[in-house]
Amino acid sequence: MITEDGRRPDYLRLSVTDRCNLRCIYCMPPDGVPRVGHDDLLTLEQTARLVGDIHSILGLRRIRITGGEPLVRKGVAGLISILPPGPEITMTTNGLLLCETAAELARNGLSRVNISLDSLRDDVLRAVTRRETSLGAVERGIRCAVEAGLGPVKVNCVVLRGVNDDELSRMVEWGAGMGVHVRFIEHMPLADGNPVRETVLRDEIAGLAGGGSPGRVIGTEETWTRGDGLSFGIIAPVSGNLCRDCRRVRLTARGVFMPCLSGVGKVDLRPLVLSGAGREDIVRRVIGAVNLKPERGDCRSLPMWRIGG
Repeated sequence: MITEDGRRPDYLRLSVTDRCNLRCIYCMPPDGVPRVGHDDLLTLEQTARLVGDIHSILGLRRIRITGGEPLVRKGVAGLISILPPGPEITMTTNGLLLCETAAELARNGLSRVNISLDSLRDDVLRAVTRRETSLGAVERGIRCAVEAGLGPVKVNCVVLRGVNDDELSRMVEWGAGMGVHVRFIEHMPLADGNPVRETVLRDEIAGLAGGGSPGRVIGTEETWTRGDGLSFGIIAPVSGNLCRDCRRVRLTARGVFMPCLSGVGKVDLRPLVLSGAGREDIVRRVIGAVNLKPERGDCRSLPMWRIGG
């Protein structure tokens, strides 16, 4: 399926839970999120059925499993084994539960993981995540992912002015030593109850990470190569026009299909599943939603923990 402006949405971000074992200051409210009962979420079987219906019309190229933190959802490894064949299945995680699950995830068909890490300093990590965590814990998760074959591992770092913007160059060097690709993400201010910070934009990020020259752009990432040969990525949702080439759609843990991160065109598919609606009814609603995908959306008012980023 191709939108009127020529985009082909073929990348599904699949949120399996809005819960997380961390409380990152740029993602979750300070007091956490309202607890949602299991009865309000899609079952794993219902999730797989909806993904199959979406795949039947969009011809998905990739499915990225997200949260909250997807590994806190019981049985998520089993979900991977019942998703439709064909699309590459990947996951974004904070890595803290990977050593317990990496081997099973790989056996069931997960191809690789992205891991979130916003600092190399334990005191900063604790301040950002509002939890007792450490660089060592994340590094253990990275090693377990690599050993299980879930590579190449990419590490996502949200750049926060006055918090971690003084360690970007060191993170590039750390990534090279760990054998992972570090990507820096512009902080997108959201109406989530957290303090609004001045965004560190693409060009400043590049300089802080060691400079160099920009190279190829794949999806939302622009790859830079430093003078010493080390590389890093930049994802610029604020200064860049990511909407222009956006091929993403989303399905939340509650069954809401979203053609745009802004929420424009979203449709709740869960009532159709519960009522026993057939594939044709669901596909029709998906087509209607995708046709409303805007050329440019405003993403500042939506909670990332609920929609999977």
